[in-house]
Order: sequence, then C-alpha cells, then structure tokens
Amino acid sequence: MTTIFIRRIVTCVLVALTVVALPALQTGAEAAANPKSIVIGTGNGYKPYCYLDEKGNLAGYEIEVLKAVNKLLPQYKFELNQLEFKNILLSLEAKKVDLGAHQFEKNDDRQAKYLFGDQSYTNYILHIVVAKGRNDIKSLKDLHGKTIQVGAGSNSAYVINSYNKKNNNAVKVVYTNGTDPATTIKRLEDGSIDATFSVKRNVESWNKTFGDRIKIVGGPVSFSNTYYIFRKGDTALKADFDRALAQLRKDGTLKKLSQQVLGGDYTVNE
Repeated sequence: MTTIFIRRIVTCVLVALTVVALPALQTGAEAAANPKSIVIGTGNGYKPYCYLDEKGNLAGYEIEVLKAVNKLLPQYKFELNQLEFKNILLSLEAKKVDLGAHQFEKNDDRQAKYLFGDQSYTNYILHIVVAKGRNDIKSLKDLHGKTIQVGAGSNSAYVINSYNKKNNNAVKVVYTNGTDPATTIKRLEDGSIDATFSVKRNVESWNKTFGDRIKIVGGPVSFSNTYYIFRKGDTALKADFDRALAQLRKDGTLKKLSQQVLGGDYTVNE
C-alpha cells in the first residue's frame, strides 16, 4: 500500500512548505522493516521536472525518477520538501534536508561545498535564448552591453558570472526566483531582457505551449549533466543513490521516464 504523509514546515521567512513522503516500495526481497527517513529538497515550480499537477500533487521527471530510486532502496523512506531553488542548498548546509534533487549541475563553487553523485540522470546543455525576431545576438560576446536573465543560485548564473569576471562585467545580469516561462517570453519580446539561458528541450516545449516565439542562437555555452547533491561526508547515501541510478540506466527505466515526461531521451548527451 502506498502511503503519503503531508506535514507543514515553516521556514525562516515564514513560508509554509509541503512535505510529501514517498514510500519505500518492495523490490522482490522484503523491504526493510524500519526504513530510514531521507529528506529530499526539491521544487514545485519547474515544469516538467518538479511541479504541482492539477490536483496539487508533486509531479514531473524529478519525482518519477525519485520514485524509481526509492523502489530500489527499500531501506529508505523518501520525504520531499518543496523549496525555492535558491534555498535547497542552504537547507542542505543547515541539515534540514539530506540531499537536493532539482536538476543540479556541477560547477567549481558547488563542488567545493557539496558532494555530487557520480551517476547523472539528465543532460543539461545550455544555449542562449532570444525572442524570435532578434538577429543581433549569436554569441556571449554579442551580449556585451545587453541584459540576460538567469535564476538566482542556478548554474546559468554561475556560467554568466564566470564569463563576466573575465570580461569586465560586460553583460548586465538580472536574477529571478522561479519566473514562469510565459513571463520570461514576454520580457524577451518587450525588450526588458535581451536573452536568457535554457536547454533545447525547454525551448521546444515553451514554443509548443506559448507559440513559436523564442529561439536558440549560436552554439552551446555550457555542456553539463544533472546530479543528486549531498553533504560532504555522506558517502554511504551517495553510493546507494549511485547504485540505484546505475541500475535504472542499465534496465532502461531512466530512458523510458525521460521519453514519457520530457518527450525524448535526455539521459545521454546531445
């Protein structure tokens, strides 16, 4: 029987966060009699990865992969904390969550503070995205003197900030917290911003949803993959997740979930 527990958590900014427990499911052998609770920080506003469906339940690729991982790790009971993206790593540091699951990419700053899994579960290849009618931007150099929008605390922010450090802050950066695609598209079209970063599959999905209004220009600005992220020293938990993801990749489950939820196999590099 699948049991879902919901409890309220109050953050330091008095935001009520829903906690959803994913059950430890049996996998042939009898599941652990007393599974250990593992609190996972994720989001609820990044469709199709982690979002609330029409019934208010967490859905998306991140959630489906976590369910599959938990099925292979019956010694754990997963509890999902819905957090703003920028607060997941802060909660990891504060030991309020045991790991982060929100399409996290590796970069030097994050690797200095946290422990990444060895097994990835999606590729995340960033491109410059502009309004359909823009033809003056083809590269990062073309953004000099212009404005790009990126998520606060995201790897997109790390990429453009690293570029700016080498180029005398040539690109103006606007940071957002969970801005929806419709708003971003509107800002691109009205000139509030000149560009943003995203992955090809997101751009294709947004054009299908909102009309053919944005496009990718130039080559990739970052080649990356996504991983679960842990606290330094939590090597045993990391090893368990790596083992489960490796099995899901081997038996085709990751590919199947990616095709079902994301519309293609994005578990390997483009």
